[in-house]
Order: sequence, then structure tokens, then C-alpha cells
Amino acid sequence: MNIKKAAVIGMCCTIISTSTVFAVSNTANINENIKIQINNEWVTTSVKPFIKNDRTLVALNEFMEKLGAKVESDGKAEKIKINYEDVTIELIAGEKGGKISKNSGGILKEEEINLEVAPELINGNIFVPVRFAAEAMGFDVEWDDSLRAVIIKGEGDTIVVEKPVKFETVSQETINGNELLINMYSNNRKTRGIYHLIDGDYIYVLVSAGEKLTGGYSVAIDSITEVTPGTAYIHATLNSPGKGSIVTQVLTYPSVMVKFEKGAINNFQWDLSGEIKTDEAERNEITELVQNFGGQLKMVSLLAPEETLKETMNKYYGDYAYQELIEDWLKSPESAPGKLTSSPWPGRIDVLSVEKTNDKTYEVKGNIVEFTSVEMVDGGIAAKREITLKISSLDNKWVITGAKLGNYEEVAETSVVYRNEEYGFNFSLPESWKGYTIQNDLWKGTSLTDENKDQTGSIIYIRHPQWTKDNPRQDIPVMVLTPEQWKAVQDEKLAIGAAPIPPKKLGENSKYVFALPARYNFEFLTGYEEVEKILENNPFKTFEAE
Repeated sequence: MNIKKAAVIGMCCTIISTSTVFAVSNTANINENIKIQINNEWVTTSVKPFIKNDRTLVALNEFMEKLGAKVESDGKAEKIKINYEDVTIELIAGEKGGKISKNSGGILKEEEINLEVAPELINGNIFVPVRFAAEAMGFDVEWDDSLRAVIIKGEGDTIVVEKPVKFETVSQETINGNELLINMYSNNRKTRGIYHLIDGDYIYVLVSAGEKLTGGYSVAIDSITEVTPGTAYIHATLNSPGKGSIVTQVLTYPSVMVKFEKGAINNFQWDLSGEIKTDEAERNEITELVQNFGGQLKMVSLLAPEETLKETMNKYYGDYAYQELIEDWLKSPESAPGKLTSSPWPGRIDVLSVEKTNDKTYEVKGNIVEFTSVEMVDGGIAAKREITLKISSLDNKWVITGAKLGNYEEVAETSVVYRNEEYGFNFSLPESWKGYTIQNDLWKGTSLTDENKDQTGSIIYIRHPQWTKDNPRQDIPVMVLTPEQWKAVQDEKLAIGAAPIPPKKLGENSKYVFALPARYNFEFLTGYEEVEKILENNPFKTFEAE
């Protein structure tokens, strides 16, 4: 039995969220340049792969047939079941959630999964992300940039039986007495993750659980297993303080370091069980809820006829607000957030504070930010209005259960706009970015032809005011290229970055082209969702540089 299939239940969430993305375009157009190789043989399908949200999707039926799996679907081909030996994958077209089941010795193990891109039903064909579809069944998947190909290797390239790795825990005294170990420990113990170094014949691995609000936490390594040649899978457990236990009321950073003989191991996978949501994680979840809700406000006209208002409010607010609150808003539309006039219109909610009032309730204060066509061209905002939201946990889901609107405040030049006179562009930011800083660096491009030389250019990073070295946040990067450099990129004569997709154009003036680096947020740093929302609101405007 392929060990990757045996481990899929415990590893699937990690694999789906952290694996390398295969993509060559930001569009959903058919791209015939993408090739697929399975077990050293090139395969062709009658339905070509396509790209969506920087993810490569393949036609499910033909692809699974090539891998030796069977696909079942209902009459509408919306409910999907993939059977491969003792693994069953259940998906629904249009939904990111699903389930993987594994029958091990008569014992059924199930795990809920969450895909980055939902399966799609197009012209009777079901499309799924290629990496997920293959890895969930135990195959290795790689991207060959030179061939522009997805390389899939089957069971012949994985070990047949788990190979336990003997390890021992490294004491704090040993860490403190070794310069290499203390440096790895000091630099990484506060950040959740897995870190390693090689010293002689041994590999040292540090597993950190990140910041906790109190003492009483500890991390233990349960097992280390070589799951494929050269790859070790580390399972760790976070032990939490018992209910009613007396713990120190200070921030702590639980972690553990182990060592083992290096052998041929050069890659690691891991998971950490026993984690519970911290207040910080809850605040991030609630902030995202409010920001997503703010993006729906322009879709609901509060002056629409009663039936139209009811339809749009349920459609656009239903995923965020408690139904009883929506019914109250329908009775008194003047108390509801939404669009009152055709211009200005509400574009987003800037979150100013998130305060916990009890175990199941938060109070969020922010500003509804409104725009007109003028601000969409020149940057800035037209108006803002205070809003206070009550967020409650109902049936294990955070929803808006109360809202209080403040007065409108007209604004002129008080919005947060970064203006770059040297290159000629404005970038509008939420008020929460007031006090931002600018970091300047260079991008480097590799020539793909003999006639071009490697080139460089400026890249400007707009940095959140809460960014720190110990807790870095997602920057907003703006690449500056000449029109000639941009044409070379479009003609595939110049490659920028390691991703197999080009930068995304933000705008241009007569002297420069501005672009967003491909996969700029691949590390998923704190605030990357907020940056995505900012970019969706067309914050970038150009003007002619002097």
C-alpha cells in the first residue's frame, strides 16, 4: 500500500494549503502549452487544462482514467465521488469543501478538506485542481518550468512501507551551548512552523507552535516517519493547560527541538494536532468576515422596492448577517448599511478595532468607505461613515448579530494615499494603513533568449504600520518596468521570479509599466487576505511623471 495514501487523512489539509501552485496565466482561457506527464509518459486529453486564480484545472474524467481511478457523479454531475483503491474523495462542483475517506483494516477514517479552488462544471465536464487530484491519491506531483509541464509520478517512485526514524529530544541546556542551535532557536521559536539545520551527521528540527497568551503549553514530537525517499513526516502535538489550572499570564512560545541521523532526508512535512483557536486567530477571522461583508454593501440599494430589497439583502448579506437582523433591517432600511444613492457608493469597511466582550461575542468598530467615479480615477475616498458591529458565535459560526450606524463624514484630502512622484502613481489605502512605510528594492529578470541580457528594475514595497520583524505582515509590492522590459516579459523573452506565470499589470503611463509580482503572497503572511481585498478595489492610479 502506498504510504502517501495511508497518510492522506492526517496530511491532506497541509498538502492542499501549502503545496506549490501550477499555473501559467491569470486568465481562465484554454492554454494548450500545458503538458502532462504520468509515470514518464506524455498523455493527452481531448479537453485541455485551463487556468483560474493562478491554479491549473484538468478535466476530471479523462484525468482520473489516466491515473487508474473511477469517477461517479449524480445526474447533474454536481456531486462527485472519486474511488482509487481504498481512498474515496467526495467533492461538489462549485464548492471548496469536500471529504476524503480512507479504509484502513476495516476502520473508516474521514477528514474534511478545503480546496483553494472549487471544482467547476463546464459544458458537461468537471474540472479539478491537478495537484490536489493527484496527491490526494498518493502520487508525487512536480512542475517542470522548462517543459511547462505537470510531472506526475506513481507508486513506483514512493516507498512501499513506512520507515520510522529514530530521534531524541534536544535539551534546552544543549541548545544554549551550541551556537548553531541557539541561533536557529532564537530566530524561529516565536513563529509557528518547522525549521531545520544539518550539523555533521545529524539533522536538528525545531517545531514551533507560535505565540500563546499564557503559560502551560508544551509541544511534543509523537513520531517521525520517512514517507517517501528523502522526505520525513513529523507529527507533533500541542499540549494545552488543563481547565482550571493555574498558569502564568504572559505570552509564551512553546516549541521542541529533536535530532536524528540525516541519512538521505532533505525534505519535511508536518502537522501539529491539539491546536485551539487563540483570540488573535479569532480576531483575524472576524476582521475577514467584516471586510467581506463590506464588499457586499454596494450590491444592496436601500431605496429599492420592498421585494427587490428583500431579495438582494438575503442574497448578499445572508452569508454574513443573522437572519433576524436582516429581517429587522427590512423593517427599517434606514438602520441598515447599504447603498443610498447611485453615487457615492459604499466600497468597503475599514476595521479600526476588534474587541472581545465575552467568550462568544466581539464588538467591531470601523468606517464604511464610499467612492464616486472621481475617486476611482484619482484615488482617495468621497465619504466615510462610522459603523459598530456585534459579531456572535452561533452554531460554531461567526455572524453579524447587531449593527449601529454613525453619521456621515465628508472627507477631502484626509484619506490615506501613497503618491510616488518619481514614477507617477497613486495607491489608495485603508485608514488602518495610516503610518505605512516604504521599502525600496530591485527585481531581477532572467533573459530567455540570446539577444536579451538579464535586467533589473525598481520594486517598491508598501508596508503595513504594524509590521515587525517577529510578526511580519503582507507587503504590497509594486514593480516598475520600462515599456521595453514589459514587452519582453509578454513575449516570453524575459522571466521575472521563480513562478511559471508573469507579473500582473497594475497600470502604465508614458514612461513606465507597473505590475504586481506573480504569487507575491505565497507565504500567506498575516494580512494577505486584506491586501487581496485592497487590490480588488482598484487602488492603483497613474499620472505622468515629471
